Amino acid sequence: MNLEITTSEAQKFIDTNLKNDVHKIILSKPRFKNITQKELVEQIESKLKAKTKLPTWYKAKNIYYPNKLNLSQTSSEITANYKASLVEGDILIDVTGGFGVDSLAFSKKVNQVFHIEKNKTLSKIADYNFTQMGISNIKCVADDGLTFLNNTSKTYNWLYIDPSRRDKDNKKVYYLSDCEPNVVSNMDLLLSKSSNLIIKTGPLLDIKSGLKELNHVKEIHIIAINNDVKEILWLIEKDFSSEAFIKTMNFKSSNVQQFNFYLSDEVNAIPKYSEPLSYIYEPNASILKSGSFQYLGNHFNLNKIHPNSHLYTSEKLIEFPGRTFKVEHIYDYSKKSLKKSGIKKANITTRNFPDSVAEIRKKLALKDGGKNYLFCTTKLDGNLIVISSFQI
Repeated sequence: MNLEITTSEAQKFIDTNLKNDVHKIILSKPRFKNITQKELVEQIESKLKAKTKLPTWYKAKNIYYPNKLNLSQTSSEITANYKASLVEGDILIDVTGGFGVDSLAFSKKVNQVFHIEKNKTLSKIADYNFTQMGISNIKCVADDGLTFLNNTSKTYNWLYIDPSRRDKDNKKVYYLSDCEPNVVSNMDLLLSKSSNLIIKTGPLLDIKSGLKELNHVKEIHIIAINNDVKEILWLIEKDFSSEAFIKTMNFKSSNVQQFNFYLSDEVNAIPKYSEPLSYIYEPNASILKSGSFQYLGNHFNLNKIHPNSHLYTSEKLIEFPGRTFKVEHIYDYSKKSLKKSGIKKANITTRNFPDSVAEIRKKLALKDGGKNYLFCTTKLDGNLIVISSFQI
């Protein structure tokens, strides 16, 4: 950590060059005696990324940013604040502290947060930034999280763990048991220190796979921002043995879409099918990730177009956690059929369809964009159709 970066002159240079070409800065003559051009560019790139991901940090004075990789792996401010809404009590241990975004959010809901981070430089950066932001109830400890827990006889209200999803060669891993730290093999230790755990995993982890690896899962929260799944939260309670409750959240600029269910709801649901009716509904990404394809339709009294399409339809308009479209016309999947429509430009979505979007555009001679939405899908009788619609 180079504290020269926090001087007023260096901070001014960073702020005035946020929109400039960083390649030119790298190649230009050094501006400061004790700061490399690479360090300046690193700060510029990370601060730019923080503008939308971490607005509170971006607006704060003299924040020291880690490199882009560390920043890309941290929680967004939206997801961090959501996690903080799930906890309360006296003490929370952030076992894998990182840049400290989650720790800062937790510090607003619990009396004391311990930010444990084995990377000493990152620990120093977090400690410095918390001081800059006037946060006094976070204690930074430069140590391995599991080692810290092994060396204490105390118990805590909450443990939060965000295992790294990359191996020693920096390649992505997809099973919890391959992440670092390995929460699966260390579950006894974790539950001996707290009865309440929050484990954050990436969006690629399969829900059923996670439930096979983890015990005592009370809730699973699937968090999306603007229809892009960012993380999955596993809330574990010591000795909990009932069925896990699944919550899906999609944070949009104007509202938050939420849909909750038990896996047994999905297993026991009997879907209804029909031809496409007046309205088409496309579930948001967090629901699609959850795997609720049958119960979703039952819950909102909607029909499915096909067992594998995951598109829903109704005659009357309803409020739905996803995108809603008004059906204009239904065409056979052929160039001749679409030619009669006069459509030359459209947004194309495929659901349970053999051809890719690129293949469809070529076959139907369609350009990208416009207000028209085409859903290319398969009906219950196996016929391929194109549903022309516009978004509501």
